[in-house]
Amino acid sequence: MNLRLFHAMLILLSAALAVLFGVWCLDLYGREDGIGSLVAAVAAFALSFGLVVYDSWFLRKTRTLQ
Repeated sequence: MNLRLFHAMLILLSAALAVLFGVWCLDLYGREDGIGSLVAAVAAFALSFGLVVYDSWFLRKTRTLQ
């Protein structure tokens, strides 16, 4: 596995971790009244979306590299 694909895989794993964290924050928000959990969930989902967009840009930018 080359460095390019390893980097892309780590980015996707980070995005998946952010989604899991967002789901956990939503679950925590459902059990409590604090708005902090909701804000953290929205931030985690936004971060995950940003990571997926960055990953697609990175793969497109480095397509010609081996």
